[in-house]
Amino acid sequence: MTETAESKVRLEFDLHISHLTSTHVAFINDTSKVAGFLLLALGWYATSGDARDFLSVTPMMTNLAAVAIASAYLLSVCASWVAYRVSANAIRRLRELDYLPPSAYEGRVLGPITFAACVGGNGILAGLLIAALLIGS
Repeated sequence: MTETAESKVRLEFDLHISHLTSTHVAFINDTSKVAGFLLLALGWYATSGDARDFLSVTPMMTNLAAVAIASAYLLSVCASWVAYRVSANAIRRLRELDYLPPSAYEGRVLGPITFAACVGGNGILAGLLIAALLIGS
């Protein structure tokens, strides 16, 4: 490989590593923010008698809140899927470049277990909040 070709490979490798790293960090941060919001909302609903009283006499608002939570969760699932696919494409290209061994960058990969655990965990929290809203009212 010529020096120019090798420098192009290095530039592309660096670009994909940077993209892979930022995608992984953003996914973890965003998933944590969604979980934090859902936990905060669950805690607020569980401890706020006024909110429960209000929602018990206004079923339209209860249904609207449940739909809003479900919609927001589904949007977060879509965003998570995009991050998962971006990570998979970046890792595929890094392996094709064969610039460094996979052990050098595999810790940055958004794998299927991480994806499923984060999306599933937030799904459980969203489901609990929706159930609390609908059953509690």
